[in-house]
Amino acid sequence: MMARARFEWCLVTFGAGIAVYFAVATEPALWPGLVAIAVLGVLAALVLVSGKHLAVRETLVLALFLAVGVSRAVYHTQSVQAPILPDTQRAYSVNGWIENIKSSGKLQHFFIRVQSIERLAPDKTPVRIRLRIKPYDSKPGDSIHIRALLKAPPGPAIVGGYDSGRASYFKQIGGSGFAISKAKAAQLAPLSLRQKAERRLVKFRYGLSRHIQARAPPHTSGLQSALLTGDRSTIPPDQEQALRDAGLAHLLAISGLHMGLLAGGSYFLMSLLLASIGPLARRYDMRKWAAASAIATATAYLLISGASVSTTRAFIMAVVVFAAVILGRRAFTMRSVALAAAITLGLHPENILSSGFHMSFAATAALVAVYRYWADRRVYTRPANFAHRVWKGFVGMAVTSFVAGGATGGFAALHFQRFARLGFIANILAMPVFTMVAMPAGFVAVLVMPLGLDRLPLFVMGKALEYVLFIAVWVSEMDGALMYFKSANGQVISLFALGFVFLCLGPKRIRITGLFMLIGSWLMWAGIDRPDMRISDKARVAFWDAGDVNILTVDRKRGDGFGRARFMEQAGLKTAELRTFKDAGTICDMQAGRIELKGKTISIVHSPEGVAEACANSDLVILTLRAAGPIARRQCKTPLLDAVELAKTGARDVHIKNGKMKIRDANPERRKARPWG
Repeated sequence: MMARARFEWCLVTFGAGIAVYFAVATEPALWPGLVAIAVLGVLAALVLVSGKHLAVRETLVLALFLAVGVSRAVYHTQSVQAPILPDTQRAYSVNGWIENIKSSGKLQHFFIRVQSIERLAPDKTPVRIRLRIKPYDSKPGDSIHIRALLKAPPGPAIVGGYDSGRASYFKQIGGSGFAISKAKAAQLAPLSLRQKAERRLVKFRYGLSRHIQARAPPHTSGLQSALLTGDRSTIPPDQEQALRDAGLAHLLAISGLHMGLLAGGSYFLMSLLLASIGPLARRYDMRKWAAASAIATATAYLLISGASVSTTRAFIMAVVVFAAVILGRRAFTMRSVALAAAITLGLHPENILSSGFHMSFAATAALVAVYRYWADRRVYTRPANFAHRVWKGFVGMAVTSFVAGGATGGFAALHFQRFARLGFIANILAMPVFTMVAMPAGFVAVLVMPLGLDRLPLFVMGKALEYVLFIAVWVSEMDGALMYFKSANGQVISLFALGFVFLCLGPKRIRITGLFMLIGSWLMWAGIDRPDMRISDKARVAFWDAGDVNILTVDRKRGDGFGRARFMEQAGLKTAELRTFKDAGTICDMQAGRIELKGKTISIVHSPEGVAEACANSDLVILTLRAAGPIARRQCKTPLLDAVELAKTGARDVHIKNGKMKIRDANPERRKARPWG
């Protein structure tokens, strides 16, 4: 390991420790990690004092950072622990105030900061709940009293899928469900000083969002509000889908691009202004004052935009860069990227599992690595004329789009099972207008808003975004705009991420190792077989037709839409033709059904009375109603799944290969061993 890279590798090892925490089967205690930190710290100090055994010292230091990573994750998990409702759904009367509203088809998701729940003790009351509710005249910051059916946040919809329960745990969302009454304004008890500040900020943010929507062109008002305030609830679904399919989805998340434009623009303007003041410019380094101004601007944008995970990551990266300017250090280095990533993980260790974390830092690390390599080898020549300057700018933007798109494309395919194949074209055509016109106009609009002069810059921003949307629709409608992939498991994603880190950080030998790790992850990915059948937590059955890989045979077409959509994505398909058991010729009646799949017989039974007969001549029995009972289970020699078991433990995948059947679950016992289970 090269000496100049030791600090970066220590930070990487810190992140690896956090990853180890989330990978273990049971919840670790905090004290073993603290003991390990103390022991490793003492040993590393002793070796350092001796001045010998350099390799031993470096190994001990890396082990120390690994232990720090594990311990930080354990402590954070304990510190955010909050009450979670039982798994059984029941009605509750809730008082609180609305923190956020997100659109979800014809419904809305309300994120409510709970103050009290009727007949629930304070130590059993969740901090937040998430409700599905029909749209009504309300806004974030308003108080609310509502009756709802709630239970603990759900686990993965498919085996190996996204665990919304774990994400909810770290957001302190202790209940999820839907409203069963009309919402009313509530009389809240006095809030704490912190909650008062949070509520005022929420009201200000969404007041700003509504003002922008009222003054901006109607066609792009929702998109403009999302870019300037982070409120994405009013973006038309067709616009959002077009941007995603064209590889421009990164515009929707307030992240490095937006933060860089705002903070970088503030830094440039303040540098220009201060440099024009001769006495100050000759006596002081105005770049440091401008950097401090840029940090203040970035902080204001962070608060206004809602401080989402992606925005917080971008803010930390911006602060690290401008802090380097203030300290007189080189700003854009791999060390800055590693430090920003470590700070992000230190604040929120759960980000190690986030696709947004992977993609944002992958793009940044790849760009720093490529441009450092380019800067060390290129011969600088002054542009001969304006056309040459424009050409160099275009080349720089093309390289940026290609590198960032390539770096994030692999993670996008692994996490979302799709890759925008024509994203490079969309970014080349759309990003100059977005960067040079849309966002600067939007920031000017916010600055002059107190004077009532924001209509013109919002109009300019809207026209620029209309062009961006035109490019997005044009590219997304091209043949082959999207490539779809089957889902990858955690081992594949981990190996790919580690290989990417090696490729960006290491010297030549380590980069070659990283390249082989990337290739190995792709080979592992290619070897993953898609499931032949899905059994949902409500005993809904769907299986792939053996003769046509694009036909999904289902018990009935309505219901289980979300789970089936994830099941299709897991298989690498955008959509599939749904065919009922009856259309497929499956033998079924009111009492039971029988499926022949790849030489195996699967019986679907609707009452416990039919279990014994089904067990006698089936390879798998699914009881869709009630529990099978202990006697039936003892007598059944084949695998038996009933509705009660599925409701408790989650969905199942069935794999049939080489005449053998394997039933996979989401490892409910392992999940229950963690706090979010």
